[in-house]
Order: sequence, then structure tokens, then C-alpha cells
Amino acid sequence: MFKLCAQQLLTVSLLMASAATFAEDAPEAVPAVSLSGSLTMATDYRFRGVSMSNRDPAIQGALTFSHKSGAYLSLWASNADVGAGGNLEADFFVGYILPLTEKSFLDINYADVNYPGTIKEFHTDFSEFGVNYNHSDLMIGGDYFTAGVFYSPEFAFKSGTEIYLNTSYKFPVYKNIKLVSSLGYTKLEDNEQFAKAFGGDGQQDDYFDYKIGLGAEVLGLNSELVWIDNNIDNDANIMKGSVVFSLTKPF
Repeated sequence: MFKLCAQQLLTVSLLMASAATFAEDAPEAVPAVSLSGSLTMATDYRFRGVSMSNRDPAIQGALTFSHKSGAYLSLWASNADVGAGGNLEADFFVGYILPLTEKSFLDINYADVNYPGTIKEFHTDFSEFGVNYNHSDLMIGGDYFTAGVFYSPEFAFKSGTEIYLNTSYKFPVYKNIKLVSSLGYTKLEDNEQFAKAFGGDGQQDDYFDYKIGLGAEVLGLNSELVWIDNNIDNDANIMKGSVVFSLTKPF
């Protein structure tokens, strides 16, 4: 349940562009490795439509080490409550940014997701492979579009293979205010495996999640006020839709 913000991805792509531009004139002016990060405070930690903090507030931090070749390594952490003991999520992932055009690139990555302190028999930890397409100024200046596919050979709670599809779009509506939206689709092996991961009555093997709201940048802070929901057939509070407010400070 890791996150790599667009700001950090942009840092990697800009570093690559700078390296290409100055390769002949001044190679020493471009650092081989750069460091970026972010600190987020949110009213709830939502991952693919589901609360990972039992609807409690969350504090999250990320660090990304980016190489001018396009390779990067990231660390991400958050308080979490997945119902198996423990109160922390700590993720590690590596990836590569493949430029396509001046305004688009592919982010190819591998993630290792961990919940220290959870009961081992719950098998909460998992790994995931992902490919994400990013495009800025797709239809108008200032917008941002992504589309990705993710695969886990053994998803959380030992629930078998998982495939996740996602698309997101940010659209400027007024000055520094943007419409924020995303739509995701999760598919597990079968109904039994789905129930292991998400509960319910065993009648589902897939679900949709979505996010819609507004985002703005104020005084160097990225803020979002969004509604997040899903169609999982489970009445547990962590599955129910909610308004989520977050503040992120990139650095």
C-alpha cells in the first residue's frame, strides 16, 4: 500500500532530462543522485477505496533516491491498522522511469509491502509489480493523467493472485485549484480468495473504487478534499465511503 507522488516522479524525469541536456556541455553540473520526499497528514489512510487506518487519522512519510539514469529507490511509511496486530506499514520499492515524450513517461516498479508487528499467521505482507503511464498537459495545460496496471503473485492475507487497474486525472478549474479523480478495479482469483482479503459473503471476486474531489496548492502545501468509496459488499466501517482531507509537504 505504497505511494509515490507525482512530485517525486517528476523529480526523476527532470533529473534525466537535465542529464541529457547537459551531458556534453557540463556533465559535472548534473548530480548523479538526488533526494526528494514528502510528509502527509490525512484524516484517513485510504488504499484502493479501503481504510487502512480503521478510519483514524494518518501520518505518512516518503523518501525517494533518484539516479539520473531513471532508476529510483523509495521508502514509504504510515501508521496503519489492518486488524492483525501492529500499527505500522513500511514499504520499500524500486523502479525505473522510461521517458516517452517531453511530457509523458512510464514508471515501472516493484513494491515490497510490510506490516511489522502483525501476527504472522495472517500473512499481511505482500509484493507487487506495476507499470504506470504518466502524461502532463494531455488535453489542456496543467492537467495530469495516469493509467496503470499492477500484479501481485500472492496478495495480502495470502489471498492468491491479484490484478489492479487504475486511472486518474487532475484538471485545473480555477487558478491553483484542480479537480481530482481516480477510478480503480481490483480482481482476485475467486470468491473464496476475495473473502480472505476483504471479507463479505463470498459472492464477489472483484470490486471498483473511486475518488472525486478538489486539490489545491497553498503556501507550498498540497491539499486534497475528496470523497473515496468502493462497491465491496461488506458493511464493515473500513469499507464504507468517506470524505478524506489531506495535507502534503513535498521537499
